Amino acid sequence: MNYKELLIFDIRGEYGHFRKYNTTTSPLTYSIPTRTAIAGILGAILGMEREIRDGVYPEGAEPVQEFFSKERADMTIQIMRPVKKENIGFNLINTKTSFYDLTRAGRTQIEFELVKDVHYRIYLSMADKLKFEELSERIANKRHHFTPYLGLAQFTAQVDFVQRATANNVSSNGEFAEIITAVNMSKLQGEPPVEFQREYFYSANNMPIEMNRDREVLEYSEVLIEKNGNPLRVRVPDYHAVKGVGNILFL
Repeated sequence: MNYKELLIFDIRGEYGHFRKYNTTTSPLTYSIPTRTAIAGILGAILGMEREIRDGVYPEGAEPVQEFFSKERADMTIQIMRPVKKENIGFNLINTKTSFYDLTRAGRTQIEFELVKDVHYRIYLSMADKLKFEELSERIANKRHHFTPYLGLAQFTAQVDFVQRATANNVSSNGEFAEIITAVNMSKLQGEPPVEFQREYFYSANNMPIEMNRDREVLEYSEVLIEKNGNPLRVRVPDYHAVKGVGNILFL
């Protein structure tokens, strides 16, 4: 099929934290939600149940990670507001012995790196058309089953319907394509693969792309963004063009 039906919506919030997997004491954040984090937001809106305990799901429930696998869903993200980051101290408590036995000595302050005043645009296509229609209706009418949040539960997300659209597959014929979304660098081909602009601020990070039901990462990839949301000029075999919007590349 040379086209995909798209649901386009925005997610915004005052703060967000999408923890980098290789940070420890002072957690750092990605500049954008990972593909796996976006799947979690979609699962919350649809009301998909999480595990009862590690690896065990309610009867008849399907894990979010499998439902939004790359075989069954295509998604990508566009930066709508320049990325800003801020460090904020969080007061944490020691609950190793008992949650109800809290003492002043058991408290510590950890600095978290946060993204501030976030605004992203999500482009989504799904194989399951019934769930696609349900998700579209829930977002349009703000009927979220669970409250979506931006990485941590205290950072609630505002989710706004933008439009439904058609994305047509386009062959690049080896030429540079101007892409408005984040770019999975494993899809780049040709030399040079990226046409860098002197005044732009680029960033590439190794991100989880897909997980299994046990939350084991199946695929990592370098993802390229321009921190102010400017389009990226890259060489890829093909991409999807959305009329009146621009060219997108699924993660």
